[in-house]
Amino acid sequence: METALRIIGDGLSIAALTIIATTAHGAWKRIPAGTSVPIVWGRDGKPALRLTKAAGLLWVPVASMAIIFAFTLSGTTFRAEGLEAIMVFCVRATLGAVLAMAQLFHLRSVIKTLQDEGQL
Repeated sequence: METALRIIGDGLSIAALTIIATTAHGAWKRIPAGTSVPIVWGRDGKPALRLTKAAGLLWVPVASMAIIFAFTLSGTTFRAEGLEAIMVFCVRATLGAVLAMAQLFHLRSVIKTLQDEGQL
């Protein structure tokens, strides 16, 4: 059972990273070169922090890879047995979905802000 959970968890992690990378690539093609990408918004809804296009679009995918791969690199997925394997699987499945949704919400805000500013 542990092996099956590990393989399914790997598949879900790969699916989440695929969604994250694909949406980042789509935004990369859509946003012109030299555009500063907002990554933090103030309470008034205006961008409070901007980064270069590369940093602004790639910080979520890079952070997501580091977080998702931490389970494998630490050996957690290989040592877990029984109930612990089920718990690790649930955490990995939930984490993948949460990171993918975070990327989608972030890029939606980026695109909306840049459209409102007339940069797209």
